Amino acid sequence: MVSHTPVKLGLLALVCSVSFTVRASDDAGQEGSTLQEVVVTAQKREQALQDVPIPVAVISGAALTENNQVKLTDYYTQVPGLSVAPSTQSTQTLSIRGITTGAVPNGPPAPGPTVGIMIDGVPFGGTGGGDTMVPDFDPGDLARIEVLRGPQGTLYGASSLGGLINFVTQDPSTDAIHGRLEAGTDTIYNGSELGYNARGSVNLPVTSDLAVRASGYARQDAGYIDDPVLGIDGINADKSYGGHLAALWTVSDSFTVKLSALYQQVRGGGTNDVTPNPPAISGFPATLGDLQQGYIRGVGPYFRKTQGYNAVLTDKIGPVTVTSLTGYNSYSIHDETDNTYSLGSLTQPFFGVTGTPQYDHISFGRFTEELRIAASLGSNLDLLLGGFYSHAVDRYKWDEYATDPFSGAVAGYWGTFNENSAPITYTDYAGFADLTYHVTDRFDVQFGGRESEYDVVGRSWIYNGLIATVWVGPPICTASPCVAFPEYTLKQNAFTYLFTPSFKITPDIMAYARLASGFREGGENAGTPDAPASFGPDKTRDYDLGLKGNFLEHTLSVDASVYYIDWQQLQLPLFTPLNLSYTGNAGSAKSEGVELSVESKPVQGLTVAAWIAYNEAELTAYVPSIYGYPGDPLPNTPRFSGNFSPKYEFPLWGPATGYVAGTIAFVGAREDVFSQASPERQYLPPYSKTDLRAGTQFNDWTVNVYVNNLTDKRGIISGGYGNAEPFAFYLIQPRTVGISVAKTF
Repeated sequence: MVSHTPVKLGLLALVCSVSFTVRASDDAGQEGSTLQEVVVTAQKREQALQDVPIPVAVISGAALTENNQVKLTDYYTQVPGLSVAPSTQSTQTLSIRGITTGAVPNGPPAPGPTVGIMIDGVPFGGTGGGDTMVPDFDPGDLARIEVLRGPQGTLYGASSLGGLINFVTQDPSTDAIHGRLEAGTDTIYNGSELGYNARGSVNLPVTSDLAVRASGYARQDAGYIDDPVLGIDGINADKSYGGHLAALWTVSDSFTVKLSALYQQVRGGGTNDVTPNPPAISGFPATLGDLQQGYIRGVGPYFRKTQGYNAVLTDKIGPVTVTSLTGYNSYSIHDETDNTYSLGSLTQPFFGVTGTPQYDHISFGRFTEELRIAASLGSNLDLLLGGFYSHAVDRYKWDEYATDPFSGAVAGYWGTFNENSAPITYTDYAGFADLTYHVTDRFDVQFGGRESEYDVVGRSWIYNGLIATVWVGPPICTASPCVAFPEYTLKQNAFTYLFTPSFKITPDIMAYARLASGFREGGENAGTPDAPASFGPDKTRDYDLGLKGNFLEHTLSVDASVYYIDWQQLQLPLFTPLNLSYTGNAGSAKSEGVELSVESKPVQGLTVAAWIAYNEAELTAYVPSIYGYPGDPLPNTPRFSGNFSPKYEFPLWGPATGYVAGTIAFVGAREDVFSQASPERQYLPPYSKTDLRAGTQFNDWTVNVYVNNLTDKRGIISGGYGNAEPFAFYLIQPRTVGISVAKTF
């Protein structure tokens, strides 16, 4: 294998030269205002972003509402190393720094996610069983989004072996009554109708020690994908609404209670995948006209409901702070997907039609409790001790029909797969510790460890109808109904660790090294013939060198990191000799790269933010049955990506101010998922996306106008050969022009 050490050393030298040579322009920054300090909770306590020895990116909720970027696919390119691969059944496979094996079907026995999701520090969704539901929270309810890059297993547990995303909601305040009302509309190139959005929030001090904050929104995302078979324009339009309610009670000077509830739902007419005409398997047309989707009437609509509730109790007892974080979150999904491509030839002889729609019903609920103690032991040692408990229930059911592909008329019923009545349960227990020793006032050493134990209890899965006798058939099913998989119990454990020395070169410049590990829970293959009974956890180990600093009197910030991640015993969808799918541990991989982020205010009113990332994520060992060889790139991971975002603010007249801003994002070439059928993989070409926005603020009024995807690019996010629907692709949204008006009070 060719060594890339010279490339890494050269890029590291570039990072260091950028970080330190900027001092030559010291005078240029004197006239500009300083950058605002950003506070995050990445290490379970409030810290300035520049003081956290972890690569962290922050996106403010206000920045997303300015140009109505409401979905992860709208704004993921603002974060170094973050990739999104939408797939079937409302799933989105996230990866950070290339730690992914690609999109997989939702539901057991698929691998779980590699990126952890949090809402105000409470784990969201599942850690096993293929639960890759990622909420598209409306940004009107969010204060910020924190993205932690690299394994976070010690503080955050399972399924953060690639990184973590924490959605942080707005807090109530006892300062004063204030609120915000906003309304907007937009139009999409070749869209079928206008989109609209309305948001409102109010902060209400009830007493001097109790405050309540409520917010809500409703929006329609315009459709822009057409169904040429049924003659339906804008089949992918959706409507969403929701709200957030929080109460903060300061019981005493030392004891506070925060309660919050979040509810959001979305209902869409069709998913955002499109089919080129003619369909392309190994390639993709250089240009597309109208975006087209759909062969079966009614296939594609979906419904998603997300709920999150938490209670945070904080008590300071002398030098000790005790925090209890209790949370419950749930989601439910109802999807319709099209299996005509893979099963239409089997449907034809039994029902006389080829249409084969599948109706999925998925629900998931998770209760968590974390109790932690933070204390300073003398002047040299900070201690964090915690215990964690989680109990989750996962239900999954689908029904298969036969329909006429043109009229949508139902011709028959294939049957059902059902584990709804006897769901899978996941129970986690963990204890963790984090110690920071201040060797000097400039040199710190952080140690951490976490021991996790998890139990999985699965019940019998039942196939009914022709699915049992024809589709699944022997050796699994010989009659209908068919108890295809027996009950099972699985117990496993994992240990993760953290070691981070950091050194303050100056009060504003910090260098750090980071050794951290992460893991993903194992699971059962539920009696699949000729497959291993279970699969174990896969683990990552990360070596990071980082530099963070403020320069030129706080008018320039730099965040640079060089990393190498070793990934062992990958959880992969494999196949038995009978061509039955199961999950197993196989192969190994690495991810290495360089990330550089800068933000500057060189002159009064002008802010420039930019980042560039180089990532080489690839297999390092052969993976059987899916044509994976050493040196093959991991799915959906560009080698080069970057972002450039300037914003200029200026006075207009009297109290009125204005701004103009833009973002240019570049995503390099990628390859999609590995395939069982062929070593050929779908090539996803590079693309760039340009967004512009401008606005004015006059007293309490704000007006924003925006153009997203100015040049109307057809950038491909994921899809194609190797996926469940090899003819379907997910693209970035076409050119969108919109306006919003807001009033604060």
